Amino acid sequence: MSEFTADGRPVGLYAVLPDGGEPAFVHAKVPPGAAVLDLSHAGGRFANGLTGLGHEVVVVDDSPAMLAQVRHGRTVQADLATLDLGERFPVVLAATTRVNAADVTLRDELLAACRRHVTPDGLVVLRWLPPSWFDTAVRFTGRLGPLEVTFEIESFDGTVLDGHNTYRRGGTTWELRNSVRRLSNADMRAALLATGLRFDRHLRGGRQFFSAVPVSGPPGA
Repeated sequence: MSEFTADGRPVGLYAVLPDGGEPAFVHAKVPPGAAVLDLSHAGGRFANGLTGLGHEVVVVDDSPAMLAQVRHGRTVQADLATLDLGERFPVVLAATTRVNAADVTLRDELLAACRRHVTPDGLVVLRWLPPSWFDTAVRFTGRLGPLEVTFEIESFDGTVLDGHNTYRRGGTTWELRNSVRRLSNADMRAALLATGLRFDRHLRGGRQFFSAVPVSGPPGA
């Protein structure tokens, strides 16, 4: 098993990283038993819990080592830029901050993949970092299950923030770096429309999750 994925995710971290309640949260927001396409790039972190709640889940990742962590459901090794499964799902999940990627191409690839694979009456559930997160971002140390987590800001020019998380468990340490872009609500909605999606509503009180639905006609219409 490779220690890191091509985009720098430490595989060992995702093998021990617990979910933050996302499977139960998504389960409560979608129809019972709805099939889910998981584009979160999180191994089995969310998929394993969703299958336990009665959902058929297809997990897509370009890393075979990450896909090996999925205990149930179907896995597909593919890149989001070219992903085309030839089928659509009532629920597409992207519990990743890729919507805020500093490289907007990565964001647009994710949203386009969501649009290609959601049914006309389906729901896309996305995670993002809202403007308030950037306005209040500070160094912090806390816990996530058995892991001690430290977040540090390396630079922030008001638009793009470079930071990294350090995860510790016993004598093992993992580093996860990320470069994210501050988006206004208008920016986020415009990015959705450009790929044929429409903002639906904020979830969890507007904190970091929202839903989107497909619009008819070509992207940007």
